[in-house]
Amino acid sequence: MKKLLSIVLTLVMIFSLANVALAEDITLLLWESDGVELEFLKLAAEKFTEQNPNVKFEFNAVGHTDTVQKMELDAPAGNGADIFAAPHDKLGQMLAGEMILPVVNPEDINANYMDAAKTALTSEGILYGYPLAIETYALFYNKDIIAEAPKTWEEVEKYAAEYNNPAENKFALVWEVAAPYYNYIFMSAYGADLFGPEGADPAAHNINSPEAVKGLTYFASLKDKILPVVADDITYDFCNAAFVNDRTAAMYITGPWSIKGCEDAGLNFGVANIPVLPETENPPASFSGIRGFFVSAYSEHPEEAHAFAEFLMSNEMQSLRSDTTATISPRLDVTSENPYFEGIMEQAKFAKPMPSIPAMDGYWQSMGAAFKNIWNGNSVQKELDAAASFVESLAN
Repeated sequence: MKKLLSIVLTLVMIFSLANVALAEDITLLLWESDGVELEFLKLAAEKFTEQNPNVKFEFNAVGHTDTVQKMELDAPAGNGADIFAAPHDKLGQMLAGEMILPVVNPEDINANYMDAAKTALTSEGILYGYPLAIETYALFYNKDIIAEAPKTWEEVEKYAAEYNNPAENKFALVWEVAAPYYNYIFMSAYGADLFGPEGADPAAHNINSPEAVKGLTYFASLKDKILPVVADDITYDFCNAAFVNDRTAAMYITGPWSIKGCEDAGLNFGVANIPVLPETENPPASFSGIRGFFVSAYSEHPEEAHAFAEFLMSNEMQSLRSDTTATISPRLDVTSENPYFEGIMEQAKFAKPMPSIPAMDGYWQSMGAAFKNIWNGNSVQKELDAAASFVESLAN
């Protein structure tokens, strides 16, 4: 009832947001990940304030994957953001918690944005988020170390046998081995569709299916073959330092958020498809995600919040964001000369949107420990059975 009332009040109050005359001084609190994403947001806020001097902004650096949990804790007490960034797979959780308002004027987004972006942020025919970027991960490789990206994981194994030297921190390939986001490739490769083909069936989680067991058994074998390091030590900092700073890792599974750092470091690198797993024909399905901007149902200034979010949807702002963050805009008329986007988009052809049903939260909560324990030598079947039981318990 509260959610419905908020929606009705917002629809009544907001009209012609692009040209609304803002009558009183207000301050909007924005949450976004630290780094280039927050840098862009500050640039955009300055431009918005030039046109709307009554609106001021405050910024908190909150990782976009953490904002929903933080909003659940802070927003009811009046300490939440007016607008915050979040991945699309959190949509179900946000709706269940009645924490966001729908997009008021979706016409521009419907006309100018990729279908995947609109679909990912829509529930029951209602658009709830403002799409900022479309992303997936791929294989980054240092051309000064390895001239061409390997096509298969068998090629990676062969290369690692020649290149690896753990004493010198030299590894053929690094990635965050305990991260459920990246390791979905080992489930998808053999047909373990998470929550079914459409990602919408909580009963069809497939977490401990024979296909998942096969993929994770191969995953476990890679520790000795290409990356003999315990999972707890293979952090983002470890991977980024090895590939970007120390240049001792030849390859790195990461996403477009790493492009700018590689460029700033002067790295001679390329981006290619994730290698094909044994007994398969195509690159495995990586997770694809839409980064969205959401207006809080708790905001005391929903008109201005929606107006700023709409401002970010323009060609000018989306082009600025793409250039500033080196990420791919889902707006159809935004182009980029960034040479690395092609490799990301090639992998995106095989990507699967992260499921946005509430049961997805169970995957994130359980599979981090499962991947870590499997990498460190625990039973694949037992770890996946435990994760599956946890996901099923949340549905009961």
